[in-house]
Amino acid sequence: MKAALWLSAWMGLSVVPSTAPAVGREPPEGAPLPGSATAPGPRKAPGTEPQTALKALEMSRAAVKAAPDDARRREAEVRLKDAEEHYQAARYADALHKADEAWALLNPPQPSNFTVEVDHDGGTTTVTHRQGPPVTVEAQHATRVLAKGESVRVQQGTVLPEPPGAPQLAQPADKARLTLKASSGTGSGALLGPVTLAWTAVAGATRYEVEVVAEGVEGGAAPAPVRSVQAARQWTLPPLPAGRYRWTVTAVSPEQGRSLPSQPRRFELAAESLELNVKVKDGWQK
Repeated sequence: MKAALWLSAWMGLSVVPSTAPAVGREPPEGAPLPGSATAPGPRKAPGTEPQTALKALEMSRAAVKAAPDDARRREAEVRLKDAEEHYQAARYADALHKADEAWALLNPPQPSNFTVEVDHDGGTTTVTHRQGPPVTVEAQHATRVLAKGESVRVQQGTVLPEPPGAPQLAQPADKARLTLKASSGTGSGALLGPVTLAWTAVAGATRYEVEVVAEGVEGGAAPAPVRSVQAARQWTLPPLPAGRYRWTVTAVSPEQGRSLPSQPRRFELAAESLELNVKVKDGWQK
């Protein structure tokens, strides 16, 4: 591994676990700086550069994706959602702060495991993340965050390939209200379906990560986010309770990595009302 890492450094490529302080992140207050026995001064106010906030978002997205589906992850998802909203509104300092909060909730202690493979001609290096927290790959001053199972290929003397574009969501329409029959259960426990989500293809992408998050559910606690990885450009959801939902799709390319999530869309599920007809003396009455 040492030889492989030395060769990758010679090619202008570096790989570090993302649990180390990343670009746009500083060590926690009171923590010693790397290589120093003294504590740092007060934390500097984060800059408003969009690139800094975007890198923090990428790191936090990867950490959320790799985390188990538990209360800590759900809390991190809330912080990450806030960070995304701040970023979309150009409040980059707030976006960085919230992304750091999400990261801190999920920063696990175990080491990362990754491999560095060099082609026979010595001109191409492939980094593959095997397990553990995300790792950051840097080449020619460009960075890419890899989650478990992802890889990136870099040609000697070139920058990292641009990530794929975000998918465009196709159906259902944004803020659509879908009235459906219950597929199982009754009353507030009824589950509704089917609902098929569809999106456009992205050049170079071989799979798509779909996430559906409940924003308000009738008659009970919101279910956990529903996630799936699809090779096709559509996915039929499992039955869900009546309520409001938000969904996004992320494209994944073996050569280019992961795209940013698509612009979110929302839909509402409503149970189809039953029409009761009663027979009376002079005919039928609704």
